[in-house]
Amino acid sequence: MTSRKPRQLSTTEQSRLDDALAALLASTRRAKRSLDLVALGRKLDTAIQLLGSLRAVADALGLSDETVRQFSRVHKLSPEVKKLVAAGKITGMDLADRLSRFPATDQYPIASGVVSGSLDAHDVRALLSLRKMDPRPSIQQLIRRIRKSRNIKEYVAEFIPPGSEADSSELMNRISRAIDRRDIRGVEMEDGIGRLILTVDGKSTLESAAREGGVSKREMLQYLVDGGAKRDGR
Repeated sequence: MTSRKPRQLSTTEQSRLDDALAALLASTRRAKRSLDLVALGRKLDTAIQLLGSLRAVADALGLSDETVRQFSRVHKLSPEVKKLVAAGKITGMDLADRLSRFPATDQYPIASGVVSGSLDAHDVRALLSLRKMDPRPSIQQLIRRIRKSRNIKEYVAEFIPPGSEADSSELMNRISRAIDRRDIRGVEMEDGIGRLILTVDGKSTLESAAREGGVSKREMLQYLVDGGAKRDGR
């Protein structure tokens, strides 16, 4: 089957496309952007409309699909959060991306906390992990929980998620066969990377299991997420 050739753009369309691509590319190369993320989301919409797909835009920019897709996630932000973004109060792409992954009703309380300085990027990541594990508490309850836990030292270990068959809850069950669930602060997966958040005691347990198995902590964690050892070794 032959691929369809892109349609010929008019001079006006080509100018709009060039402008959109230039804005998107510049935003990935500069720490300070000339356009806010909401405006860049609109530029991406224009580029997709004219080129036909996000993949085509990524190819035109010489960037990965995921890098370009981040600009589209601004559309998932609630109207109140979009106003903060448009006003330049939220400028980080990673932060906007994480906020877009929350339910719309959660987003503004978190975003306003970041703007006021009462929450930081680490808090947002922890909140996202908590929300994925339990949708029942209000976001205010989760925020209070995060603030209370700030004095508790935590350890973050990365792993490779075992395909699509295991979600965060299933991985929590697997890991808790070796590490007490009370010492597991969260399990999250994003962009092909898994992260396990442990208390100091949880880290010690993981280290002990790794020593007993004669492997590194990373190897032991991977063994656990892949469905390995029980806490009692049976």
